[in-house]
Amino acid sequence: MKILKIFLALSLLPQILLVNLLSQYPEKVELYFSQKIYPIFFNSNHFFLKHIPFSLGDCLYLLLIIFLLYSLVYCILRFRKLNLKSLIKLGSIASLIFFIFQLNWGLNYHRTPLGKKLSTQKHYSDSLLVDLTCQFIFLSNKLHNQLSESDTLAIVIPYSKKTIIKKIKNNYSDLWNSSIQIPKVKASIYSLPLSYMGYSGYLNPFTLEAQINMLIPKINLPINIAHEMAHQLGYAAENEANFIALVNVLQNKDPFFKYSAALFALRHCYSDLVKRNPDQAKLLVQELNIGIFKNLKENQIFWEQYKNPFEPLFKNSYDSYLKFNGQESGIKSYNQIIVLLVAFYNEKNLNL
Repeated sequence: MKILKIFLALSLLPQILLVNLLSQYPEKVELYFSQKIYPIFFNSNHFFLKHIPFSLGDCLYLLLIIFLLYSLVYCILRFRKLNLKSLIKLGSIASLIFFIFQLNWGLNYHRTPLGKKLSTQKHYSDSLLVDLTCQFIFLSNKLHNQLSESDTLAIVIPYSKKTIIKKIKNNYSDLWNSSIQIPKVKASIYSLPLSYMGYSGYLNPFTLEAQINMLIPKINLPINIAHEMAHQLGYAAENEANFIALVNVLQNKDPFFKYSAALFALRHCYSDLVKRNPDQAKLLVQELNIGIFKNLKENQIFWEQYKNPFEPLFKNSYDSYLKFNGQESGIKSYNQIIVLLVAFYNEKNLNL
């Protein structure tokens, strides 16, 4: 047992080097891990865990938090007795966690970028961005007029949050037809802590369960559910998960969900356009129904009530986590959906 612990502790650095090496061959990672190995892991986990009504991953994290607190107190009380044996134990635990994380999920960060499948270009013209923004303004107004008696009223999704989860799942599809079963999202028991941390949901990389923050406004829920499901399909990059979520919900036949997706896309288009041409961006949004502004305001109001001094710490930690796993833009990658959207709609010559 002692030899095994030493071996595990010493294997941590070689594991990190191996992952860095594999990241240089995204096509191989895509072919052998993301398309062959990961689907087996996910489908196996999904088979056993989909019938459990609560999140097993949430429970495991609770046990992990208790263990870490216990270990912290133990180390403080016995600091002077911290020796080589303790270091080997800590190293072996860290090594084992890293190994399980990479084999179960983490290597998906190094698969072939979705942008290569869509032939994206980092620099797209202002005219394409303006055209896309106009399309989402038109679609938002059209759906708002369809769903509301007045253009000054905010849209209220009439379903319960649990019903929204079921409806999104029933109409979800993998755009690239992988062998992964359609995943399922569960309500997180940590919805309140997630709100204070600034998160709408998360994927547990060890159980491969997707958890959603059930406190977020219903108008934002469809996209966030679809986002976490995209992670379950093996799309680790945040911009890719956002893109797959958006296209899925836009294709949903339910007009309330389409409206939610249209607002999500519009928000990103406007944010990008305002950086390039703020005057034109402000001019275009004046065409929106007043009720749409009220729906957009819901998101801002929700997050403002949970602002706290520790939120930036959580965001910076996740930013570092993403960068460590090969996402160069870190947390900013959430906003890089426009590159994929422009390529997708331009390449297929689609209108919304």
